[in-house]
Amino acid sequence: MTIYFETLQQFQASGGMKATTITAKQLLPAVVAHMQRMDRKFTLQVNGRLPKSMDALLEEVFDLCHLQHPFYTQHCASRSTRYMSTSKNRVKIEFTLSYRMSREEEKWVVGEIRHILKQITHTAMNDVEKVVAVHDYIIRAYDYEMQTQGSPFTVYTFMHEKQGVCMAYALLFEKMMEELGIPCYYVVGKADGESDLGHAWNMVKLDGEWYHVDATWNDLGTRTATHEIRYRYFLRSDEFFKRDHQWDLDHYPPCTSDRFEKLAALYDAALYDGTLYFPHPKTAQLATIDLSKLVFKKELEVRAQFCTMHDKQLYFSNYSDHGYLYMYDVEARVLHKLSDEKVTRIKSNEARIVVTYENDEQFILTKSESNEEHLGVAKNLPDTVVPLLSFGDSWFGSYEGKEACVAFESKDGMRLLLQDSMKQLTVDLLLHKGLEVNMTTMRREVQLTKPAILIIPKLLIPSDVQLRLPSGQLLDYVERHDAIEVMLERSTKLTFS
Repeated sequence: MTIYFETLQQFQASGGMKATTITAKQLLPAVVAHMQRMDRKFTLQVNGRLPKSMDALLEEVFDLCHLQHPFYTQHCASRSTRYMSTSKNRVKIEFTLSYRMSREEEKWVVGEIRHILKQITHTAMNDVEKVVAVHDYIIRAYDYEMQTQGSPFTVYTFMHEKQGVCMAYALLFEKMMEELGIPCYYVVGKADGESDLGHAWNMVKLDGEWYHVDATWNDLGTRTATHEIRYRYFLRSDEFFKRDHQWDLDHYPPCTSDRFEKLAALYDAALYDGTLYFPHPKTAQLATIDLSKLVFKKELEVRAQFCTMHDKQLYFSNYSDHGYLYMYDVEARVLHKLSDEKVTRIKSNEARIVVTYENDEQFILTKSESNEEHLGVAKNLPDTVVPLLSFGDSWFGSYEGKEACVAFESKDGMRLLLQDSMKQLTVDLLLHKGLEVNMTTMRREVQLTKPAILIIPKLLIPSDVQLRLPSGQLLDYVERHDAIEVMLERSTKLTFS
């Protein structure tokens, strides 16, 4: 895995971006450092004899930049360079780059990632458990989809619309590993059945060994109606991945361990306290495997499907009883039947669990501990409250003053809470076959770093409503006894169905 260039860490240790004059070996980390700052224009001067032509050197830089901080380098959408010799052994290079997401979107993504990690991991977990938690969260919370409103390759679109392609899966996984301090690579390669655009997945280091993880190929949510998640491409060796994946072996460390091979047959697994709960691959009876010992044990003599964990309770479809919804207290080892309707899907994210029945009705379980912090219900009280004036099926409010967290409230219970501080803000809501929400400042759409909280009284919307984005995707919301709370990252139009 020998590469000519310095690493970013070596470059920073020798002074980093304090000087624009660098050696040829520092060209790659210097470009990566500028990409990390999302700089659009910058100049570097390379001093000394070049190991090859500047064209070849720059081509190699851009081919290898995904090995260092891919969350930033892979969001680079286009680049152009212009260079000239300024003396015998000095070349001046001018870079012009564009990115698939803005600095404001990057700030929102990083903040959201840190919030999610607080919900799905905790300090008592070891690295294996954290990798499982992140892998499972990404697969359960997002769907593979090429047709998105924003770019399907960006983490911002992926997290905002809850759908995207392999690049977004792998970049989000890598960034979450970075936040957790777990060594990880973003792997660029090809895979059988994928398009000419190539394929992306990850390598992760656990206890001194490297393993492949392909969250995209483990996501069965849009491919089958019977399973949500599998582990076939989770913590696997080079030998296994070479069957249907191809990558440059010189760019990445070897993955030789088969330690977690027993997990490969698992599907619909749910993690609690270092143990995975899942339908046994042969009998479908509820079984467990301890992640430290990697030994299978039978837990219950009932056939399970769609296992999903929340607060020591395992929710699943019991196919020993017509596929009805059951809950199993994993500590008390007590089984409860929750409904007499057949379950066709159980999906979850860091905020809630959604159970879909055969008649298309849904049961929504709010993860209240995480939601209270996420929604800021008790922690982010507004600095000032502005009247939201009602005109038939529309509401209007405007604020101008010192920078503050502002809430807009109407007499009929419509409420919008901004968690970002604003100096000037105009809010316009229109209720007509859905709800259109416009938030502007100085006649431009507001770019939020923290989600706004919209509270819609149930009296104003149809009963048993489902909220969808313009793309048709279901929108996450929290259901209270008299209202629905929705998280908004920007102005949007919600449809009711």
